[in-house]
Amino acid sequence: MNPYLRPINNVVRQMKAVPFPFPYVPQLVHLIVLTTVLLLFAGLFITIGLISQIAGVFRGLILDAQKHLREGSAVERSAQAVSIGIFSLLFVPFWLVQLPFSLIGSLWSSHRLGALLTTAVLLSIIYAITLYSPYLVQFLHSF
Repeated sequence: MNPYLRPINNVVRQMKAVPFPFPYVPQLVHLIVLTTVLLLFAGLFITIGLISQIAGVFRGLILDAQKHLREGSAVERSAQAVSIGIFSLLFVPFWLVQLPFSLIGSLWSSHRLGALLTTAVLLSIIYAITLYSPYLVQFLHSF
């Protein structure tokens, strides 16, 4: 099973296990929360999950072409070099999208509280920049 789909399958399994005795309000709240979590996981899988899989495929193609670069004739080696360049150009956009998430993941695996604090500070800086961006643009245009 795909490791990215495992949380989605767990949420669906929990949704099927919700009993429906009278009164229905707690069960409906439970289902609404589980549906929201399911939509969040599906959105993350569609965006970050697929991007990381595509980046992994291109990384594998680059590494495989590098192995073949050491053997063969000059024409074969030049073709492998061209293919490495093309694969690298295709790999870079996916890597750039995946980079913040991999940095947060590596921080989280080494320092849990530090990663949480770093992420909160970075998100607050981004929020402040977006909140005050009209004033920053106005200030920069005053020069």
